[in-house]
Amino acid sequence: MKKWFNQKISRQIMSAFYLILITLSVSSIAAYFYTNHQVMSAKTSLDAISERQERATSLWDDWQSLQYEMRGYIVFGDDAVLEVVEDKKQSLEKQTQWFEKNGTYEADQIYASDVRSLYTSYTTFVMPSLIKYVQAKQDGTVDESFLQMPSLKSMMPEVKRDPNRKFKMNASDSETMRKSVNTMESVFTNYRTSLQAKETMAKDKLITQTKYAEWIWLVNLLVLFLVILLIIRPFIERTTRQIQLLSKESKLLAQGLHTAPLIPMNRTDEIGELSKSFHQMATALTDNKHRLMSSNDNLEQALQLTLRNEAHLKIRNQLTETLADRDTVTAYPAVIEKMVEITDSTNGSLIFKEGTTVTNIVSHAMSEHEQDQLIATIEPVIRKARTDKVPHTAQFEERAFAVTPVLDASTDEIIAYIYLMRLYRPFDRQEQEELASFARQLALSLLRMRSFDEIDQEREKTARLLNSIRESIVYIEPDGPIQLINRPLLELFDHPSAVESKAEWLIEIDDSITHLKYQVDQLPEFERYLRQTFVNRETGEGITFSINHERRFIKTYSEEIHYGGKFRGILLVLRDVTNEVEIDRIKNELVSTISHELRTPLSSIYGFTELMIQRDLPSHRQKKYLLAVHSETERLSLLINDFLDLQRMEANKQEYTFEPFDLLAMMKDLKQLHSLSSSSHQIRISSDVSPLLIEADAKKIRQLFGNLINNAIKYSPAGGAIDIRVTEHNERLQVAITDHGIGIPASAMSELFQKFYRVDNSDTRKIGGTGLGLSICREIARAHDGEIHVESIEGQGSTFTVDLPLTQPDA
Repeated sequence: MKKWFNQKISRQIMSAFYLILITLSVSSIAAYFYTNHQVMSAKTSLDAISERQERATSLWDDWQSLQYEMRGYIVFGDDAVLEVVEDKKQSLEKQTQWFEKNGTYEADQIYASDVRSLYTSYTTFVMPSLIKYVQAKQDGTVDESFLQMPSLKSMMPEVKRDPNRKFKMNASDSETMRKSVNTMESVFTNYRTSLQAKETMAKDKLITQTKYAEWIWLVNLLVLFLVILLIIRPFIERTTRQIQLLSKESKLLAQGLHTAPLIPMNRTDEIGELSKSFHQMATALTDNKHRLMSSNDNLEQALQLTLRNEAHLKIRNQLTETLADRDTVTAYPAVIEKMVEITDSTNGSLIFKEGTTVTNIVSHAMSEHEQDQLIATIEPVIRKARTDKVPHTAQFEERAFAVTPVLDASTDEIIAYIYLMRLYRPFDRQEQEELASFARQLALSLLRMRSFDEIDQEREKTARLLNSIRESIVYIEPDGPIQLINRPLLELFDHPSAVESKAEWLIEIDDSITHLKYQVDQLPEFERYLRQTFVNRETGEGITFSINHERRFIKTYSEEIHYGGKFRGILLVLRDVTNEVEIDRIKNELVSTISHELRTPLSSIYGFTELMIQRDLPSHRQKKYLLAVHSETERLSLLINDFLDLQRMEANKQEYTFEPFDLLAMMKDLKQLHSLSSSSHQIRISSDVSPLLIEADAKKIRQLFGNLINNAIKYSPAGGAIDIRVTEHNERLQVAITDHGIGIPASAMSELFQKFYRVDNSDTRKIGGTGLGLSICREIARAHDGEIHVESIEGQGSTFTVDLPLTQPDA
């Protein structure tokens, strides 16, 4: 049996597993049955106690109900109550019999005896007496308002005296009878108390048994732990120790450090068999190792030669790929480096030339001093190579040189030299032919680089030209991937990258550029035009549209681009015509304003003079007409002066005379002047300083504030107050002129200071004007290093604020 057991590790492991399983199962089953028995026993006791509590409570309820029904029968004499009383008697009899039959405990038997005694006494003596008493009252034999004990005693059967009877049924004393009857309550209370005590004992016993069960489980785990510690653990340690020894021997063998076997050989299981096999394998490997080491040197030499040839071949392939694929001169340091490696040279250089001038030298493994002395050192060899245009070699002491010319195949001109140097070993014929082959490949690479450079220069020149023009350009090839724009397009549409972008090349269209179309005010028409241009190829004159709420106006045209004899793409040009549109607007407004403002006074002058010529008028009529003509002439003069003043200011030809004067005195003078012309307006001036000296052109400042006060009066036709507030802060003054007139619409605020601009609504059409006044005011303020601002609520009035310095730094 032991031999069979030791033949297989699996049998030993399974035996250990079965031992643990059996130990755990037996102890668990024993603990389970013990715990289950104790729990069921406690449950049976608790159920019995609970049933007795329920039945005792039910019996007590029936007993009290019986008494209540009998009292009701005595009071009302209803015979139907006797039926209920009979039901209660049967229920009491049934409950009493159960306690007599199932009296397990001593308390049960005492309780059943007391209940039976009371039940018998009450039903045998008390109830018949009460029934006779009620019947006597009904027959008229007894006439009492309340139950009298002597009457009840006369109807009670004779009771044999028993000194041990617990319940006294002596009707001569009602108090004694009541105490006897009420004794039942104390019997029930005592019984229930005894049941509660038994229930508490049963629960305490269950808790104690549960703790015992917990200790049994702990003992169970302790037994399992001891089995594992004393039986399983030594077996596993013994087995794993032998496997670790075998593993250690295997590692030593793999590292070539095999020693004598350390694993015992007297085992008959798999480990013993593995140990024997390992020992045989180690012996065989040791023998093979000695045989292989004898031929290892030859194999290493062959391997080194193969690796060297493979490295050279790899470098040659890399050199060929570099010469064929690289498209920038940054590849040439790698080219000369690989040539040096292939030829086992010490250092080398690529010498580039144009005509007879050396333009560049790319070297490898050479110091700056060696590179500077290179041309002078190899001049004789270069001279020979330049003459016959074939590779030449030379030997200077231990150094061997090779100079190979690189020829332009189209012109047979030398465009570069390949220079290589190595120590002690000259370059043979095969190496010179190989260098000539490298030179031909290098020539092709140089010519290709030259072509690429020329193409890049042309592309850069074209891109710079397109980026330098003012027109914005979009070039799209409908059948290809090319979609380009120039930088002015970003500036035209205020693209975020317009300021930061310094690219000299054309820019590819991306989503951020495509989204610029949403700035177009006439987006549907613009998208339709783009489809007609790039999809339907309808080129020529385009459309004029505005962007960003007419902040700019753009005009387009498009052309088809053909080259190589075929259609390539479409060029869309966008030209900023905002200035032209603005000039047209100003011209139209000028013509409209001049025609309107000149026509009215000229018509008046013409009419009055015609009357004076054709008719003989009285002198007072002539004077009246002449005054009208003079007024209209003065109006024309003011209009022309305003226009000329604005032109001079915008052209920076207006002359200003800066001198100090009291601004408050000027404002009071203007107040007095304009108060005379309008009696419905009250002009009020407030200031926190007086006097207020300012260095400015008094005439132009008077014109500035005169225009603003005149506008305040003119655009508040209903009259009212005009407030002028003058304040000083940080060497600057602010003059705010507020009226309570018709106000200015919010939509007109941005164009309010433009030339000839007038708010177009029903209120302002009734008020004359050229639209030059506010433009003149702004120019005067800016000429004094100041500014003018406006705040207005339509229908409530406006406030014009002029901000001016107290002194002019350049005056």
